[in-house]
Amino acid sequence: MYRKRIKLNHLLRKLHVPPKKRVGLLKLGIPQQTVKYNEALAKLNAISPFPTGTSVGTHTFKAEKFDLAIIVVTYNNQDYIDKCISSLVEQQTKYTFSIIVVNDGSTDHTATMLANWAKRFSNIQVINCPHGGVARARNIGLNASNARYISFVDADDYVEKDYVESLMNPVSKYNADIVEGSYQTINDAERFVNETDLKANAFQALHGYPWGKVYRRSLFENVKFPEDFWFEDTMGIYRIWPNARKIITISNIIYNYRINEKGITRSAFSNVKALDSLYITICLLEDCRKTKSLLNDELYTFTLQQMVTNYIRIHSFKNEDLVAAFSIMARLIDDYFPASKFKCLDDESLIIEKALRTKDYSLFIAVSLTKQ
Repeated sequence: MYRKRIKLNHLLRKLHVPPKKRVGLLKLGIPQQTVKYNEALAKLNAISPFPTGTSVGTHTFKAEKFDLAIIVVTYNNQDYIDKCISSLVEQQTKYTFSIIVVNDGSTDHTATMLANWAKRFSNIQVINCPHGGVARARNIGLNASNARYISFVDADDYVEKDYVESLMNPVSKYNADIVEGSYQTINDAERFVNETDLKANAFQALHGYPWGKVYRRSLFENVKFPEDFWFEDTMGIYRIWPNARKIITISNIIYNYRINEKGITRSAFSNVKALDSLYITICLLEDCRKTKSLLNDELYTFTLQQMVTNYIRIHSFKNEDLVAAFSIMARLIDDYFPASKFKCLDDESLIIEKALRTKDYSLFIAVSLTKQ
């Protein structure tokens, strides 16, 4: 049913039908349905169990020795790791930096290649550990960090020669907590695919990806990447951004992001672990409550949009599973963001708010379909 509606939405978009009218047409024929929260959660857990990870925890940071520590997590990246590390050691900058590479149990030639790099450069530290996933590996990297600021670089990506300089200059000038640069997307043929230019504040401009930024290390003092989850990067939005007092974005293209056809972002739709998109939302909201973290209108507005993202990632599931997910999402909004205390800041998200507040399943599905 939903595949046909997705095709219909694409057709209506080509015909320049306004979003509101598309929602009305797509809503037709979708029955109103909800189930109780506990019943819904049990149903989804039977499909894919809720991971046990958490974003609450502490790190055993090393003493500050450098201005910046660049953390690279790698797992079987022998085809790309040389280009990644090469781009880091070739930085032209006045700032001191270390490179911490966490080899997450690679079974190819990655470990040997990294050992050779570490022999050549004294500021490269290689940590070999059993395969445990990117979240665990990043936490290991954070524990080993030895700088005032932190940056993450994915092992199949590479950076420009002014990466450190461009990101650290605003840190030095404005005492910023987070600085993010622009990036371009490339394919395996190293061809330019897309360029993203960043502009304003955190929730409107920052991307959820951890890479392409520098962070004040103290922001991670009581925060960890939730292990065993897919979409663990969402942690930054709920647990890091709200605690940053000064966030700066720059237009310099400093990062080259490689499209990974086998990555989670592209493979999620056909995997039951796509439910982690919803699970990580539940986990992070609960972690915010445990730590008495600030929930504000910006985070509320983001969460409304995140609920649509959650649906899109599982839209190929059975209708009864989608009803269960919707029922959970509607309950989360009411529990963590009471209508009397929070205001949606984005006009386009008001319809999402209406659907979740009124438990209007057909409206929520129709709105979500227009985003696909």
